[in-house]
Amino acid sequence: MESIKLNSGIIKLEIDCDGEKNIIAFNPEDVNFAEGVYRLMADMEEKQAEFKNKEAEIAKAAKFDENGIPDNFGERLALYKDVCDYMRSKVDELFGEGTSQKVFGDTNTLNMFEQFFDGIAPYIRKARESKLEGYRTTIKNVME
Repeated sequence: MESIKLNSGIIKLEIDCDGEKNIIAFNPEDVNFAEGVYRLMADMEEKQAEFKNKEAEIAKAAKFDENGIPDNFGERLALYKDVCDYMRSKVDELFGEGTSQKVFGDTNTLNMFEQFFDGIAPYIRKARESKLEGYRTTIKNVME
């Protein structure tokens, strides 16, 4: 039987989080994935503004004790937890259920999400640029 081999474009990355290594897989060339990335970026911009406003409200309402600790410190922690929960849900939505636990474990820091997205961004950018170049070439050929 004859066969053909298809390159699906799936990228597998080893994620090392404090010595614990896991593999995630995604296809940055997949239109569904690309749509999800752009939707996530738009959602995150909106949420970021919402979270900044809440943080400003909490900071404005803070009264400090003799040690300089705000009396509403629990509210600030709850907000940060909400941000982390939101980001975990978005990672799972984009990469598949359970990805955030696999990647981040039980740790919740805002910095880890930034590190994660900074780490995968070059793969997404490269795939999108090659797709755009293909479109440009096609358009150029049609115009000639």
